Amino acid sequence: MTKPRVSRWPLYAGSFCLVAFFLRLYLLDAQPIWWDEAISIHLSTSSLAQIISDRAAHVHPPLYFVLLKAWAALAGTTAFSVRFFSAWFNTLLIPAAYAFGRRWMGRREALLGALATAISSLNIIYSQEARAYAMLPLVYLALMAVERRIARSEGAVTSLTWLMLSLIEVVGIYLHYTFFFAVAYINLLIVIRIWREQTERVRWLVSQVVVLLLYLPWLIAIFLNWGAVLDDLGAGDPFIEPAPLSYFLRLLWTFQLSGLTGAPGYAPLLVASLIVAALLATVLVVEGMDRKPASIAWYLMACWIIPLAGASLLWQAKPLSHPRYVAIFSVGLLLSIAHLVARLPNEGKIQSWLATLLGAAFVVTNIVSLGAYFYDPHFSKDDTRSVAASIADRAASSDLILVPSEDWSIPYYYQGQGTLEMLRAEDSATAWQRLNEVTDEGMTAFLVGYFRAAEDRRGLIPFAFESSGGLLSRQDFGGMYVRSYSLERAVTQPDLADSLARLGPLHLTGAWIEQGATADTAVTVALGWQLANPTDLRLRTHLRLYDQDGIEWARTIDWLLNDHSLPTELWELGDETVSYHVIPLRPGTPPLTYSLSLGVFWTEDEVVIPVDLLDEAGNPTGQSLPLAQVSLAPAAGAVDDPYQLGEQNPFWQDPVTFTGGLTLLGATVDRAAVAPGQHLFTTLNWHLEESNGVHLTATLGIEQSGISLITETNPVGGRYPTELWQAGINVLEHRRLNIPADSSSGTAEVFLQTQGQRIGLGQVEIDAGERLFTPPPVTSPIGLVFGEVAELLGYDLEETDVSSSEPVVLTLYWRALEGAQTNEYTVFTHILGENGQLVGQHDAQPVQGGRPTTGWIPGEVIIDRHPMTFREEYSGLATIEVGLYDSDSMDRVLCENGEDHLILPSSLVVLGLGDDH
Repeated sequence: MTKPRVSRWPLYAGSFCLVAFFLRLYLLDAQPIWWDEAISIHLSTSSLAQIISDRAAHVHPPLYFVLLKAWAALAGTTAFSVRFFSAWFNTLLIPAAYAFGRRWMGRREALLGALATAISSLNIIYSQEARAYAMLPLVYLALMAVERRIARSEGAVTSLTWLMLSLIEVVGIYLHYTFFFAVAYINLLIVIRIWREQTERVRWLVSQVVVLLLYLPWLIAIFLNWGAVLDDLGAGDPFIEPAPLSYFLRLLWTFQLSGLTGAPGYAPLLVASLIVAALLATVLVVEGMDRKPASIAWYLMACWIIPLAGASLLWQAKPLSHPRYVAIFSVGLLLSIAHLVARLPNEGKIQSWLATLLGAAFVVTNIVSLGAYFYDPHFSKDDTRSVAASIADRAASSDLILVPSEDWSIPYYYQGQGTLEMLRAEDSATAWQRLNEVTDEGMTAFLVGYFRAAEDRRGLIPFAFESSGGLLSRQDFGGMYVRSYSLERAVTQPDLADSLARLGPLHLTGAWIEQGATADTAVTVALGWQLANPTDLRLRTHLRLYDQDGIEWARTIDWLLNDHSLPTELWELGDETVSYHVIPLRPGTPPLTYSLSLGVFWTEDEVVIPVDLLDEAGNPTGQSLPLAQVSLAPAAGAVDDPYQLGEQNPFWQDPVTFTGGLTLLGATVDRAAVAPGQHLFTTLNWHLEESNGVHLTATLGIEQSGISLITETNPVGGRYPTELWQAGINVLEHRRLNIPADSSSGTAEVFLQTQGQRIGLGQVEIDAGERLFTPPPVTSPIGLVFGEVAELLGYDLEETDVSSSEPVVLTLYWRALEGAQTNEYTVFTHILGENGQLVGQHDAQPVQGGRPTTGWIPGEVIIDRHPMTFREEYSGLATIEVGLYDSDSMDRVLCENGEDHLILPSSLVVLGLGDDH
C-alpha cells in the first residue's frame, strides 16, 4: 500500500512565513520612536473616550489606536512591543497571499506571491512602525478575495459573503481613510458583475447600508468636529509646491518597491527600481500579446494601479500627504509580479529569460532597500532618543523643555529633570500667557524643533526666549535641533508702540524693538501689520542694522505671515498680525548704537523687487523705512558661537600680533578692482588678550607707486577705542575707504600699520577709465544747475511713443561741479501720469553705480543712461521728472530755480498693453 503523497507547497509557504517574521523582527527597536509612533503610544495609554475625541479632532479613524490600546495593556509600550503588533499582522499577509494565490492563480504563483510579500521592503519597513500601514494590505487582500468570490460565483452569492464584504470594508475604513479608494474600486467591479441580477443588486445595496450604519457613529463624530475637518482639509503648506510630475512618478514607483521616501535621491535604489519598471513593462507587453485582457495578471495590476491613481490625485492636491498612505495597494503589484514570474517560463525561452530577470531585479531592489533602511543613517528616523538623552544630561529641575505641540516622542524617552511643556505657537494669546507662566529668571529653556516642520513658522517662541535672554547653544540631530536659552526674566508679550507707515499694500501699525541686547547675542523686533489692499504677492521683510557710515552689521530676512502662518497673498483684507524677528549679531560686533531699517520685498524669477514706502497720497518716498536707533551692551562672553556666524569673520592661519598685545586674527578686502569715487570695504578681526586701558591706533590705507592715496587711523571709526575693549573678546570692524576722484589707473596696495609695524592686506586694481570734458552732441539741451553737484546739460529720449510693457530709455548728460564729491547722490528719473501720479521710474547712482558722484572731477561730462520701467499698466499722456537726492539722507538737491526736480519738456504718449502702435 503506497503512502499518500504529501505536498511540499504548504511547507515552502510556512518557511517563507518564518523568514518574513524574522525580517520583520530584525532590529525592531533599533530605530527611535518618531512623531507619529509616539502619538500612537500616547493614545494607547489614553481612555477610549480620549482616543475617539483626539482622532475626531485630527480627522483620523480610531480603530488601530483602539486595537493598540488593547495590545499595550497586555504587552506594554516599549518600542519592541508596540512595533511587534504591526509586525505580527503584516506577517499574516504571507499566508493570506499564499491562500489567495492558491485559490485564484495556482500553486507556483501562490508560492512566489508569498515570497514576494515576505521579502517586500515596503512591508518590512512599515511592519516596524507603530501605525496602521502594516495592517492595511492584509485587509485589502481580504477585500480582493471577497470580490473574486463574488465574481466567480456561478449561482447566488451567499449571505455570508455579503456580510464578509461589509465587515472588511468597515474594518478598512475604520483603519485609514485611504481605504475608501479600495472600497470604491472593489465595489465598482462587483456592481459591474451583478448589474443584470436584480436580487444580487439588492443584496449588495443592503451590504453597503450595513457599512454605512456601522460607520455612522464615526460620521457623527466627524460632523461634531467639522471645524477640525475643514482645517485639516485646508491645511496644505503654501510653501510646499506640488512635486513636478516626473519626480512624483519616480517617488511613487520607488516607494511602492522600497518603502523609502528618499529612494529617488539614492542612486543604487533608483537604478534598480527603474530596471524593475522597464522589465515589468516589457513583460506586460508580452503578456498583453499572448493573453486575454481578462487574465489574472491584468486584474492584479488593476487592483494596484486604479485605486493608487485615485489616491495619488488626492496626494497631488495636498502635497503634505505621505506616500505611505498609498502603500496599501502594493499587494496587487507584488502578486502581479509573482504571477508573471511564475507563468512566463512556460511560454517560451524569451519569456523565461524575462521572468528570470524580472524576479532577480525585484529581489535585488528589495535587498538594496533593506540595506539602506537598516544600515544607512540617511534613512534613519529622527533621533528623538539622542535628543531626549542630551537634554536630560544638561537640564536642571528648574529648567523648561519646550517640545512641539503633539510631539510625544521626547516625553516618551525623556528621563531627566525639568518641566516638559507642549505649546501651540499658532494660538498667540494662549502661547504668550503660557510662556509667562512657565518661565522665570535664571532658568535655562530648551527648545526642541524639526527642520522640516512648519510649526511656529513665524518664530514666536525663539523671539520670546531671545527677547527675555539669549541663545546659549544649538545642537543638531539629523532632522532635529535643540536650542538652549538663558532667560534673564520671565517671558512677557511685547507691547507694540504705534508706528504708522505704508509699505505697498501693508500698513505698519506698531513696533517693539529691543534695546540693550548684549553684542554677542541678537536683537529682537516685533512688528504689527494690517493688509490695506489685497495683494497676490508673497512678501518678505528685510531688517538691517547699520552704523553711521552706512555699513551693514547684521540683517534678517523673514516671510511675512499672519496668525495662521499664511503668506500675504492668502491674507484677507483687513487682516492684522504681528511678525517676530531675531537679528543675530556676529561675534565681535562692537557695543555701539546702530540704526535699524525695514524693507519689504518680493522675488520674481529670483530677482528681488522692493516694495515702495508710500506717503499719505500713495506716492513712493523710498524703499527703506528707518525704525529706530538700537544700542548694544558689551558682549557677555559667549563661549560658543550659537548663531553660527563666526565663520563669516576673517581668520588667518597665522594671526599677526602687534606691540601692545593687539592681534589681527584675519582681514579681507571686498574687491580686486575699483574705480575712482567707489568704496573699498575691508573687514578686520581683532583680539586683545588683556584689557590694559591703553589707547592703540591702527592705520588702514591704500598706497599707489609709493604715494598714499588715503588713510584711516582709529579702529571702529574712533567710536569704540581700544581702551574700552574687553579682554579675550574679539572685536570686528568694517572700514570703508573712498577711492579719491583724481586717482589714476594702476595697481595699489592695501596696508595696515600699527605700533610701528606694517603688513600688506592685498592689492587692488584702480581703473580710472577715460574722462570726457567736451560734451557730445545732445538732442535736447537743458543747461540747469542742481545745487553745487552738477549741471544737467541735456538729454536724449529714444522714443516719445512708448508702450507700458517696455522700458523707456532716457540718457542724461551731466557736467560735474565742485560739490559733486561731497556725498553720494542718486539720480531719479520718474514717469508721471496725467494726474501727476508716479507710473514708472528708474533710480540709480550715475552709470548704474559705475560712476558715483564721489568720483567726479569738476568739469568732466558724465553720460548717464536710465531705462525707466513702468510700475503698472498705463496708457495716456505722461511727463518725465529728473533730479538728484542724497543717498543717505534721501534729501533732494535743489535746482537753481528753487525746485527739487526738473520736468523735461518732452512728453510721452504711452500705449497700454492691449493697444497697437
